[in-house]
Amino acid sequence: MQKNRYQLRCAAGKYWLLDMEQDGETYRPPLMLNESGAYIFRQYMAGNTADKIAEELATMYGGTADDMRTDVMQFIRQMELQGIL
Repeated sequence: MQKNRYQLRCAAGKYWLLDMEQDGETYRPPLMLNESGAYIFRQYMAGNTADKIAEELATMYGGTADDMRTDVMQFIRQMELQGIL
């Protein structure tokens, strides 16, 4: 993935992941993310590991880093399957 191809925007209280390199032939609509998804995306793009992101989420929201790690890995895998990461 090219680092600047996908950009995260916040509009009307929602987070949107936009494909900035669309050619018009195949339109990819913006992907709406919740606050946690937006945080994971930003941190992952900044070079943080899934473990570090999970630890930070556990501190922010409560819970264990192990539980958060499962969610973080699932999010990252979903983004990979969609060709975003």
